[in-house]
Amino acid sequence: MPKSRKRKLPIVSIESATNNSSTPLSSRTTIRRFHVLLKQRTQLKATGTLNAGSVQALADIEDEIETLGGLEQYQRMSAVGQGTDRGGGSEKVLIGWLKEFGLHKDRSSKLRLLEVGALKPDNYNTCVTWIDSTPIDLRSRHPSIIEQDFLQLDVNENRKKWDAISLSLVLNFVPEPKDRGMFFVRCIPNIA
Repeated sequence: MPKSRKRKLPIVSIESATNNSSTPLSSRTTIRRFHVLLKQRTQLKATGTLNAGSVQALADIEDEIETLGGLEQYQRMSAVGQGTDRGGGSEKVLIGWLKEFGLHKDRSSKLRLLEVGALKPDNYNTCVTWIDSTPIDLRSRHPSIIEQDFLQLDVNENRKKWDAISLSLVLNFVPEPKDRGMFFVRCIPNIA
């Protein structure tokens, strides 16, 4: 009987959803609560002047965000939600749509995709023959994900750089409606 080889681990690994003890409900609850807190914080800061009550409310919100584990825990729960045991990531849906349009066939060059809010660097590995993915995130959890704020991308430098832009779940994370709208406005000049 041949000797089995031990699988090598990557130098930098992302926590696997299969090694996580959180339930789908607890993941969703944490993510939703985080969204609510971000929106409340933004609304309080938008009032302009802060009285003692609103200063305390902001402190309470910051405390709860920290109690939830901050951005790191939010990203971890989001990555857990992308696990195959939870139905997989939204990239499956985008890949399906791109295939419906026949964009995977007879390409002279790969489809250039910007993935905004990427939690994992390998979401499009099954399509490397026809998709060239550039993953970015506000706070990268992996060296292959570029740490970049999409709203701060230089429009002139990136004009018509991508064929498609995936905003997936990132729109839920942005608390201010005008900033969510800016995501769409900023997409237009970046698409070829």
